[in-house]
Amino acid sequence: MIKNAMYPIVVVVGVLALCSMFARPASARPVSQHVTLTGYVSCTTCLMPNACKSQTRLSCTQTWIGQGASYVLVVGDMHYRLSGFEKELAKAAAENSVTVSGDLNGTDLVVTTVDTAHKVK
Repeated sequence: MIKNAMYPIVVVVGVLALCSMFARPASARPVSQHVTLTGYVSCTTCLMPNACKSQTRLSCTQTWIGQGASYVLVVGDMHYRLSGFEKELAKAAAENSVTVSGDLNGTDLVVTTVDTAHKVK
């Protein structure tokens, strides 16, 4: 009698164990990819309407970065939050065109290089 009651329990536990081997965790993140993008450097606050009414993009970016905003790279209609290389990004904010390379995960870009030396023709 006990053997008959144990059989369904063992089958259910076995099926659950087998399913868990093939299940993908819900918190798994996609692998980041290395990209090179060209645009201009700004900050998260400067992208909001009316945030920098009477300032240049550079002075507005410097003000908000000093208050904790993050650098962003604006490429057309897209913008990517930048991390790392803050000194180089501060200099790049003065440029109209900057090429940034790094590891992209969604819209977050971990910067590996910043190139302001190229000339757009």
